[in-house]
Amino acid sequence: MTNTLIKLFLLVLIASTLSACIQPKPGCAALPGGGQYCLQPTSAIQPFEVQQKVEATFKDRHETMITEIEVNANEFNFVGLTPFGQKLVHISYDNQSVITRTVPDKRLDPTIMLALIQLSLWPAESVRMGMSKSLILEETDNQRSIIDDKQVIMQMHYTDNTVPHQALKVSLPTIEMTLEIVSLPETESVK
Repeated sequence: MTNTLIKLFLLVLIASTLSACIQPKPGCAALPGGGQYCLQPTSAIQPFEVQQKVEATFKDRHETMITEIEVNANEFNFVGLTPFGQKLVHISYDNQSVITRTVPDKRLDPTIMLALIQLSLWPAESVRMGMSKSLILEETDNQRSIIDDKQVIMQMHYTDNTVPHQALKVSLPTIEMTLEIVSLPETESVK
């Protein structure tokens, strides 16, 4: 497990925790830059499974992670692996609670990772239902922005209109983090 990747996740956790005025309730996450997001039902999106390569850049640090996401009407599973296949994180959401199976550090809030995925992939109507009142979602065909007090706190650019997207770029400008995400060809899932 790479120390830099763990530190990258910890920095996201710390940035999102510091940006919150109140402690989020279970199933909700404080977002980097302001506001909070509460996880929405998995039935809000068509079931899918995808493996992705994630190129994460935080300020001057760059790391690669392979992710597996599986969503059906009852559950949302997220697995993060090093490029060599070592499991870093395994988190599930059963539409009631977040279940942490593996995390690199106990200080890491697993809900923030699931929240970032939902904010990027779930339908706009569902996302809006999970956002705190201070947040605004703006969406065009190939772009989605989450705004808090006229400041963009998260922006997604999509290459296509299918879910999961073949490629997308997620920017978290308040913490200077960018995620370049590309879907990989179908392979056997790692559990």
